[in-house]
Amino acid sequence: MSNAVIERIKGMSVAWFSFNLATSAIILSSFILGFIDHIGLLIDLAKVLAIINSAVFVFIVVLYSIRVIIGWQSFKALLRNPVQGPFLTVISIATMVLSLDWSLVLHNIMIATVLFYTGLILHTILFLTVMYYLERHQGIEIHYMNPSWYMPAVGNVLAPFVGMVLVAKGIPVPRSLLGIYLGTGTIMWLALFAIWLYRAIFYSPQPARLMATMWINLAPPAVIPLSYEALLGFTPRVYRELFREAMKSPVSPLAVKLLIDMYDLFYYTFWGTAGFLFALVMILTIGYFARKEIEFAESWWAFTFPLAAYVISTVHLYLHHPSEHWLLYYAWFLYILTWISYIVTTSLSIYYGYEETVKKVPKERLPPAARPLSEDLTKENSKKNGKYKE
Repeated sequence: MSNAVIERIKGMSVAWFSFNLATSAIILSSFILGFIDHIGLLIDLAKVLAIINSAVFVFIVVLYSIRVIIGWQSFKALLRNPVQGPFLTVISIATMVLSLDWSLVLHNIMIATVLFYTGLILHTILFLTVMYYLERHQGIEIHYMNPSWYMPAVGNVLAPFVGMVLVAKGIPVPRSLLGIYLGTGTIMWLALFAIWLYRAIFYSPQPARLMATMWINLAPPAVIPLSYEALLGFTPRVYRELFREAMKSPVSPLAVKLLIDMYDLFYYTFWGTAGFLFALVMILTIGYFARKEIEFAESWWAFTFPLAAYVISTVHLYLHHPSEHWLLYYAWFLYILTWISYIVTTSLSIYYGYEETVKKVPKERLPPAARPLSEDLTKENSKKNGKYKE
């Protein structure tokens, strides 16, 4: 292996796993909409993409494993970094979401189970390590905060949903263990979201290159109701069966009301929050474009997964309330936006990756909108706001 190749592997970004995460999200949203509207083409597309995504995932895992081994010291520094460290959990999250691809789309429970437990163990290690360094770090200030800090929480709230899908397929997964992840992730997101609001209101806007990370705000409140639904066994099919039984009861009006209220209490609290945040971050993003402050960066992968998670959450709500047809139209609108973000980000990543890797164009000569997020933004912020300490 040549020195040039080794150096490139050493500089490999964890954002490569964002491609797998985004693609899995596209796969799952395509599959559920294809299933609901009986569109076989979408289901077939989901299966093809799942196979391609799995092959790319294996390739990225091999390369990144080499990167960790030959660049262990730099990887440890990345873990300690208060801005970039939490985003490392994208590795474990991508692994768990790929488990959904194999269980729901490709129907291979054995591979899905291996991916789930591998992702869960890795996420637990990364979660505790990142939290340890965040707590022990001596140079963290409020202006370092950005929504990528939610990634550990996203993995925690996602685990119960993936785990209960496997339970439905006959795989034994301890429900109480999943409850620990759901509770921890929910409370952690609520706390970090409050910090983000404080930082957004009282401090200067975050750099344009991190604009896309605002969309991560959608992910936790979109996934949390799905996980509560799965963990409580209150899936759309069970909901409809209970509804029919309640209608046969002599006290059906009260039973039906309690049934609906129990579900809506959890779902609307979080799904409604995701809806408000979607409108907010959409307006903020349009503002960046209008002011011509937008810059392409590897953080643009943050557009896709939160949107797709919101699509799936909206479809599940529609399945519980099929009389509200606007929910399905809304889900299709979100799905189209998801594809737009996915195609644009993938195309620009390939184009500028070709410019830098094949044509050897120096980063400083690339257009501002094309430069990857290569600078350590923590150190960049420290020049303006104080000293940064490793």
